[in-house]
Amino acid sequence: MDRLPRVLILDTDLHTLITLQHALEEAEIQTTITWNEAEACQLGTSHFDLILIGDHPPELNAAGVVDDLSFRGTCPPVLILQAVISEKIAECFRRLGVIGVVSKLDPVAVLDQVTKALAPMQFKAKATTGLIEARSSRAA
Repeated sequence: MDRLPRVLILDTDLHTLITLQHALEEAEIQTTITWNEAEACQLGTSHFDLILIGDHPPELNAAGVVDDLSFRGTCPPVLILQAVISEKIAECFRRLGVIGVVSKLDPVAVLDQVTKALAPMQFKAKATTGLIEARSSRAA
């Protein structure tokens, strides 16, 4: 594809939105951020290549959002963002069709999962693997 990848980030936490938007845009991934499901539905999801959804029940119930987006028709792949990940919860999300659950507290891990999810789509963008490795080594 002759364009940069587009990712929708849906979360109720401003710090998460800003941190992830910055990390993804540094990797030449276009982002749109939104606070709630209603805004996400107004934007539509068909022109995004990937959706990141924070899970903050009851304010933002990611399982409900995934259900709603799937019901509305074409939905791009979804990654769930959680502060604390349990295998039991991750399995529940996988059964809903999400491609993974990642810690929203680790922007490097989020970027890694986003890069892996977008890789098969072959966008016109620089390879972010080096960026991920550079960030990982700085964090160590």
